[in-house]
Amino acid sequence: MKARKKIRFLFSKLIDRLSNIDNSLIKFLENFDRIVHLFLAVLIVFVTIAIFTWFIHDVVNLFKSVVEFKKNISSNALRLFGTAILLWPLSSLLKAEIEVIKGGKISLNLFIDTAIASSIRSVLISSAEGEEVDTYKFVVAIVALAVVRLIVVYTENLERR
Repeated sequence: MKARKKIRFLFSKLIDRLSNIDNSLIKFLENFDRIVHLFLAVLIVFVTIAIFTWFIHDVVNLFKSVVEFKKNISSNALRLFGTAILLWPLSSLLKAEIEVIKGGKISLNLFIDTAIASSIRSVLISSAEGEEVDTYKFVVAIVALAVVRLIVVYTENLERR
């Protein structure tokens, strides 16, 4: 009888220690995840600053083209717009990282919006550089992304209810 009590006592102590190890490990992983997200937020800030600098460079080039009365300013304008489109998903990514750091969730729409912005930018830059753009494939891709975005919005609204 005493042996059984001792075994139960030792078993309960073992479970308590394992529980403490689990709690410590979970706490460590949560803190590590927080550090990773803080790093990503800082990285997004640096990339945003770099792209904003690139945007200012494109603005200066556009104004130079206008002042020098160059006939084809459209390619500079398209490059400027393409660079500006990069700032949109970066802003969304930064907002998402802030939400994650606060303990919130990331919406899948963020990634779909980023794909849409990337697609539009690639067409703008291709047009600005005089490359041939397959309009049909581009339109199909944008429509498909828009349909996926609508499905995600609908599903997220259902989850909130």
